[in-house]
Amino acid sequence: MKTLEAEKLEDKLVSIRRVVVAVDLTKHSGATAHYAAQIAKCFNASLYLAHVFASEPFYEFGSEGSYNLIDQRRRELRAELDDLTEQVRRLVPVCESVFLEGEAAEQISALARDVDADLIVTASHHPTFLGRLFNLDKAPRIMHRAPCPVLVYHEKSP
Repeated sequence: MKTLEAEKLEDKLVSIRRVVVAVDLTKHSGATAHYAAQIAKCFNASLYLAHVFASEPFYEFGSEGSYNLIDQRRRELRAELDDLTEQVRRLVPVCESVFLEGEAAEQISALARDVDADLIVTASHHPTFLGRLFNLDKAPRIMHRAPCPVLVYHEKSP
């Protein structure tokens, strides 16, 4: 016999309808996206693959060539995100790509609020000493700003 409290807990656990996946588009992004897709598939949830382009302040660049390089890199990353989204759609048909600009933790948290996400999946790539020293790992910052639970995926070492 189920208690009322157990039923409420069960309802909360199966209420994953929207999942935001933060990808940095490195070689680890495919594994993170596919892991999140398996979770979304289990819950029949929709998936949002999000990449945040860290746009540098334009006043730091002096020439038109610099602007062109930034735009070219933006287009390349957008294409990579679209390719990854197409791969993930084979597992989760309801999958959208979202290309954002700014500070990663803020943008991912804002997206999660906007789409009313039930879960954020991000990766942590076992940061090095210098990475920890300069606070380069985005996962802890996302966890502190997130409006919903955050799952940090660690890819298994080969």
